[in-house]
Amino acid sequence: MRRRWPWLLAAALLLVAGFALVTRCADGGAMGARYRTCQCRGIEWVQYDRTAADGPRRTLCLGLVSSTACHRSRGGEVVSCH
Repeated sequence: MRRRWPWLLAAALLLVAGFALVTRCADGGAMGARYRTCQCRGIEWVQYDRTAADGPRRTLCLGLVSSTACHRSRGGEVVSCH
């Protein structure tokens, strides 16, 4: 039982760190809604990607997000993120 505690603690710390480093990066854009993008320093993967007629695109960032920008539409002019 004593030998299990360090492994369980290490696994719990890795799990917490993993959840802390996963951030929603690109999101939105459906029905004329604001579209948010970011610069990911790490691995960015597509959660789902649909055309403008079908709906939004979403990506997740595993790592640190260096900057974010909001656009009026996908690839449109930059607007405030608030």
